[in-house]
Amino acid sequence: MAHPADKSNVYRRFGGGSTCMTWTCFGVRGLEDEPVITIGGVPKILEPFVANLRFWFSKPAYAHFCPLLIAFAVSFGRRNVNSLYACMQERTRRQKLNDFMVESRWADPEVLQDAARFALMQMKPRQGERLDILIDGSGRRKRGRHMDALGFIREAGTPGCIPGHKYLLVLLRFRGVILPWAVDLYIPKKFFKTVAGRDLAQRTGRRFRTLNEMTAAILAAMPVDWAEQFKVYVLIDSGFCNPTVCSAVREKGFHFICAAQSSRSFLMDRGRRTPKKVHLSTHAPGVLRFQGRDVALEPKRRGGAQRRFRLATQTGTMKGIGRVRCVFSKRKSDGSVLTLVTSDLDLSAEEVATGYGWRWEIEVTIKALKQHLGLGEYQHRWFEGALHHLHLSCLAHLALTVVELNRLGPKAQKANAVLQLPSTRELQNRLRAIVWQGTLTQLRRSSCREEIIHHLERSLRLDEGVLDEAA
Repeated sequence: MAHPADKSNVYRRFGGGSTCMTWTCFGVRGLEDEPVITIGGVPKILEPFVANLRFWFSKPAYAHFCPLLIAFAVSFGRRNVNSLYACMQERTRRQKLNDFMVESRWADPEVLQDAARFALMQMKPRQGERLDILIDGSGRRKRGRHMDALGFIREAGTPGCIPGHKYLLVLLRFRGVILPWAVDLYIPKKFFKTVAGRDLAQRTGRRFRTLNEMTAAILAAMPVDWAEQFKVYVLIDSGFCNPTVCSAVREKGFHFICAAQSSRSFLMDRGRRTPKKVHLSTHAPGVLRFQGRDVALEPKRRGGAQRRFRLATQTGTMKGIGRVRCVFSKRKSDGSVLTLVTSDLDLSAEEVATGYGWRWEIEVTIKALKQHLGLGEYQHRWFEGALHHLHLSCLAHLALTVVELNRLGPKAQKANAVLQLPSTRELQNRLRAIVWQGTLTQLRRSSCREEIIHHLERSLRLDEGVLDEAA
């Protein structure tokens, strides 16, 4: 029997067994003319990925986690409890799904890191390959007045500050593939002074930490063997160019490439003479004019245009950060000047500029996570529910990536290869196609009438040819 919240004009149950989708719905649901997917299990292609995470869950929690992860990856629309519950095959009380999100005590940071390691091992990394760590903060507006960790954020296109949540994301970039590694919710200092904040501190053991302290803690917890196995570069913007983060990078044996604020000062090396203190804002134009040279950097995407810059380099010391190489960069298209700083003194100006350019991938990934995988679309009042939701969005991104890596096969395992994966929307359609194709295969083995299967195939082909992609 259909759930009362479902507004589709056709809703039937076909077949049975342990197929990844035993419920199939097509027709119009709400305002979208799209098939509605109801999940009952894990597609075969993702079974090794999900089984790798089994250790962190109790048996009841694992039974909720598996279909919920697939629902995050392939469902349409929002990822709040209402919409996710409509995707569940087991029609138990909706409160059970909410209890899993809020009260279940699975270790979400460890689960996400294990999933990222699994995806990384799928590419069979070699000794000495480059691994980039991308770090940035983001936020989402929230209308609930009594939500845990609620603060004020600035949103593009909105004047002033608005109520919302701020979170920190850490991504890995290896051979051009983005792998979410960590996500954490920022708790404002004022919140800990409230009754709810004191209750949260007692319940979770959390204390106030700045975004820089959160970043340093995540970096300190990264595997100790990465510094020996990879050439690790941490790509950060000017907000994280400070002693707290840069010291944490150096302690792990990594290197950083970051943008420096124009108000910073810099002790420039002058050979045997005493270093000269200069301000970046006034020093950069003269260095670019007299010492710079024009370069053309490779495009970020296949078929893209070359990026033209004027670059100049100088070595010296920056207060609180240590000995660094400064790369002064002027973009030819608009004349904007940016000062890049790296702790790797052996990198050339072109390598620094190219490496920092890949930091933009985290902006693209955050946008995709918000638009297609529901990052921050939770409506939970409690801190634990919000944190679980953020991690499930990142896990769904990893699940889509693992499916694509399996499809690429040996191409993804070539050393120093640069892969260009399709967009998140295309990856979702491919996984949906796998799920639909598995369902139709199961229906053919059952006693379902052939005309119903043909009707389903015709209906599903309307969704951008997803079945054609699965063929």
